[in-house]
Amino acid sequence: MFEDYRLSRIFKASPDVYPDQDPLDMGLMNKIRPIIKFLSHYFRPTYIGLENIPRQGPALLVGNHGIIGFDSMFVFLAVYEATERVLRGLGDYHLFLDPISKNFWTRLGAFSGTQENAVRFLEAGHLVNVYPGGVRDSMKGPEGRYKLHWEKSYGFIEVAMKTGVPIILHMGIGTDDTYRILGKTRLFGRILGHSKYTFPVWFGWGILPRPVKFCYYISRPIQLEGGPEDVADRALVEKNHQMVWDIGTQMLEKGLERRKSVWFG
Repeated sequence: MFEDYRLSRIFKASPDVYPDQDPLDMGLMNKIRPIIKFLSHYFRPTYIGLENIPRQGPALLVGNHGIIGFDSMFVFLAVYEATERVLRGLGDYHLFLDPISKNFWTRLGAFSGTQENAVRFLEAGHLVNVYPGGVRDSMKGPEGRYKLHWEKSYGFIEVAMKTGVPIILHMGIGTDDTYRILGKTRLFGRILGHSKYTFPVWFGWGILPRPVKFCYYISRPIQLEGGPEDVADRALVEKNHQMVWDIGTQMLEKGLERRKSVWFG
C-alpha cells in the first residue's frame, strides 16, 4: 500500500495495531490533556451536537481538517469530556514510520490510517476518527478553504459498510482561518516522495496561528446503505460517498452562513 512512499524504503515499521494489545497510555493522556485544554482558550472552540456522540458502542467520526491539522486535538478533548471515551484516530502513514514516532502516537490512541486498523477497533466497540482529506486537506491551497477534499477517499465509506457502524460528521468552522495561505511549495512533496505533500506557504501572526474562533458542528449518526457483502458494489459505495459528502458540504455552508465574525463566531 505504501510502496510508492520514498521513506517506506528506509523504515520498515508495521502499520498494524491490535485492540487486544492496545498501546493506549492513559497516564500520558492525562498529562497532555491539561495542555490541550489550556491551548483551547486561544481558539475558544464551541461544539454543537456533542450529544450525538454515543456513550457506548462503535461509530466512525469523520471530519474536515483545518490548516496544518492541529485542530483535531480539540475534537478529541471535547469527545472525551462529553463521553469519557477516548477517540481513536487514524493518522498519516509518515507519523508511524519510525519506532519513536509510532510509540508516541499510538500511546495517545492514534494509529496508521489503514482500513484493517479501523475495522479492528470498530469491531472491538471503539469510537474511531478519520479525516478522509488527509494531508490534501491540512495542506490545502487558498482555493481549498472550507471544501471537502474527499474525491480520492472511499476507504472510510468501505470501513463503515464493512462494520455496519454509523458515520458521525464533525465540521469545523474557523479552522481554515488560522493562517492566510499565500501559495504552495513542492519541496516537501519531493522529499517525501508523494505529490500530495505540497506544503502551503502561510502567514498568521508571524508563525503563530491567528486566534480565530473555532466552532464544530456534529451531525446525527448517518447509517449507510448496504453492508459487508456490498462493499464490492462500486456504485453503492459511490452513492454512500456522495451522500456523506453532500451532508458535510451543507454543514460547512450553513456554519459559514451563521458565522458573523471570524474572531468571535
